[in-house]
Amino acid sequence: MSKENEFIPKDYEFENLVKKAKRRSLFKMVLISLIISLIVLTGLYFIGDSVMKIKMDRETNVDMAWNGIMGANIEEKGTSFNYTPISATATTEFVKKLGEVPIPWGEKEKVFTIFGTSRLITSTGPSGSGTTGDERIPLYFQGERVIEFYHPQVEYRRVFDDRNLLNKIDDNTVVELAFSLDKGYSIDEVQKLFKNHLAWFWVDTFNKSDIKEDNELNKDKRISRDHTINGFEAYGFQSIDHPEAVQGSNFISTLQMLRSDGGNNQDEAIEIYNSITDNGKDKLVPHNLKIIGVVVTGKPSELKKYNEIPFIRGATLGATADNY
Repeated sequence: MSKENEFIPKDYEFENLVKKAKRRSLFKMVLISLIISLIVLTGLYFIGDSVMKIKMDRETNVDMAWNGIMGANIEEKGTSFNYTPISATATTEFVKKLGEVPIPWGEKEKVFTIFGTSRLITSTGPSGSGTTGDERIPLYFQGERVIEFYHPQVEYRRVFDDRNLLNKIDDNTVVELAFSLDKGYSIDEVQKLFKNHLAWFWVDTFNKSDIKEDNELNKDKRISRDHTINGFEAYGFQSIDHPEAVQGSNFISTLQMLRSDGGNNQDEAIEIYNSITDNGKDKLVPHNLKIIGVVVTGKPSELKKYNEIPFIRGATLGATADNY
């Protein structure tokens, strides 16, 4: 073999062309990968965003329905939404109406994410302070007294009656009183007695197990405070001031809806339904609802007319507000 054939001179220009082609190819692959990744991520984001909004809409509607039957004389004012790229916060405000005077009653915040999750981040409740030797420890919220109820079939060490406090409150004030009745009454019976000042009906949703549990708690000497039902825990419905309104119909339709599609509250809605209807033996109609308590609002001088009603088992003072 000749020396001329032993070595082939390198073609540097050709090698540079090959390297450029490889770099172009690699750049195109990276660019295409980035574009595809961006398209996929954008698609996943919009899917997640859509899922979040659907979940948010559904849970907000369920929460609004639940708030319509739970909470004594507490109304949902409205919900506002604050969005971030990957989440949204729903803030629901509540009010109490003392006659025509609305007062703020706290708020709840719930966070929803594009990953399909939701969680309650703010939900404050009533609290009280005192010592074990105190005869009574009232509950407070937003700087106001929280009403409490006494179930007619539960035994308490002491049932309080705050109607005497009406004499100490200025008559330019609107007050809220919760009356616990000595047994279950029909809506019509309750309306005839409290119609002019009736704000809210307390419905008996207790079953035998609930009553037994509360009686046992109240017999426990280690617990200094009777287990009452505070206004946040009570189930019932607002009084509708309209001559043609069917009182309790909204409560029933809401409970039926929650029983079939109540989200996290569905099991509780089913328990309430079973308690009211005796496990389906009775029809869920307004006539069959047992009213065991009411909330009335008005001036102290107006509410004194209920001082002598014998079947009021207990009375607790709630929120107060200036009339003007």
